[in-house]
Amino acid sequence: MSENLAEVFIELSIEGGDMNELDELTRQLRGQVEELNIDSIEQVSAGTAPAGTKAAELSEFGQMVVTLAPSLIPSLFDLLKSWIGRKPATPVKVTVKVGKKTALIEYDPANTSAKDLDTLIKNLNKSLKK
Repeated sequence: MSENLAEVFIELSIEGGDMNELDELTRQLRGQVEELNIDSIEQVSAGTAPAGTKAAELSEFGQMVVTLAPSLIPSLFDLLKSWIGRKPATPVKVTVKVGKKTALIEYDPANTSAKDLDTLIKNLNKSLKK
């Protein structure tokens, strides 16, 4: 890709903290994001697992970093918006970093309407193009 890559940090959360459900939601979203023409997608690491455990690395449930061309950010947000519409009780935080620019969107269905989310995404897309 000729343009600089953007990093998008996505964090899902579930009220009540059901880790199995959060892991399943994260896997579902990751599978859909992988269908876009992204550079990479990685689960966020919480560091090395303690000695004597089978896991080589601990992972943060509900967190992933997507590396992609900035021109694909609108497609990623369209996917996230659609996904959120099907999982309306799942709060989502998205942090986008393009070069030195960083922007954060927090969507909590209890406090943000679908119209507000649409406005946030449009404004974010505009600010990243400047």
